[in-house]
Amino acid sequence: MSDPKNYISKVKLANGVVYEVKDLEARNLISNLSSATHFLGISTTDPATAVTVNDEVITPAAGDIVIYGTKEFIYNGSAWAEFGDLSALGNLAYHNIADIVITVNDSAKDSVLGADTTFTNGTSSVTFGSNAGSDFVTGYNNDAVAPSFSEGAFTPASLGTGFYSAGSVPSFTEGAFTPASIQAGFVTNGTAPSFSEGTFTPASLAEGFVTPGSAASYSHSGFSGGSLGDATTGSFATAGVVANMGTGEDAETLVFSAASTSSAVTAQGAFTPAVYGTDTFDGGTPTAIDTTKFSGGSKAADTFSAGTMTTVDTSKFDGGSKASDTFSAGTMAAIDVTKFNGGSKAADTFSAGSAATLAKAKALTKDDTGTAAAQTITVGSNDLVDAVTGATASASYSS
Repeated sequence: MSDPKNYISKVKLANGVVYEVKDLEARNLISNLSSATHFLGISTTDPATAVTVNDEVITPAAGDIVIYGTKEFIYNGSAWAEFGDLSALGNLAYHNIADIVITVNDSAKDSVLGADTTFTNGTSSVTFGSNAGSDFVTGYNNDAVAPSFSEGAFTPASLGTGFYSAGSVPSFTEGAFTPASIQAGFVTNGTAPSFSEGTFTPASLAEGFVTPGSAASYSHSGFSGGSLGDATTGSFATAGVVANMGTGEDAETLVFSAASTSSAVTAQGAFTPAVYGTDTFDGGTPTAIDTTKFSGGSKAADTFSAGTMTTVDTSKFDGGSKASDTFSAGTMAAIDVTKFNGGSKAADTFSAGSAATLAKAKALTKDDTGTAAAQTITVGSNDLVDAVTGATASASYSS
């Protein structure tokens, strides 16, 4: 939705004088409307010389229209201009009443069906192809046969005479044992390691090794930041003339009023510059170190004796002896498998039965299509109407 239009009909100045707005475009449009076209009537004289309507000579104005004979004229403000000619119209165009006679030949008509005609359609058959439809179960042809099982006769196993012969128990005879012995001199003891630590003299610092320095120092005299004198102000307009739309009876009045004022700087006071004092800086003295006043200490040489290793004389060792052992493994138990009858079992018989067989028939699905035979339409003769297929016409008119 577009915004509503705003209008200004008056302007009010700041001194109170009101001016009404002159709409030049609207005045021109109103002037043009006053000269719109209008029909005067039928002239009995040629407009080229004068226009006479109802025996009255007309003084035309711009936009006046008259008819003279078969032609139409409009006055353009200074002369009559032709803008239409009805001479091309026939005689019938100038008459109010006309009689038309239509002659119809009997051979130029035929019978047609009317609105109340009845139609009767005969029945037709629909055929489907040999592959149409899908198989669906309609019942059972034969009942299912349950599985059956027949277990064969079982003969248990038996042991014949001599199937098992007992063996003999294993035997063991241990030989005589002579224990080990150690002769004198088998081991000769060594000496333990020894260590003698040298004398240690610790480090020391002589007087004067370090001379402390002094810390740096800094000083600054006072600082004056300067000052700015008082400013002189005066009143000035901040927005010039202000225009606003009036209210109430002045809703279409543009009102000009003086702008508001505020203070502004007109003169600046004297300026006092800043004063910066004097800086004083003492860098101090660095810390000094005299390395000649430092003794790193000393340590006497160390002495070490590795001692002697323990020795073993294997010739002084008798490992002892043991007589040979004798072992008899005995005899294993024997099994004569020819003396064993494992029994027997007759063969089992099993019948898996049979599944039921299903009876199926064809049924149509949504994807099957059929072919319908053509229908025979019988048209009744209860509403035949004669229609003209050819005719001639003549017309006469009166004024």
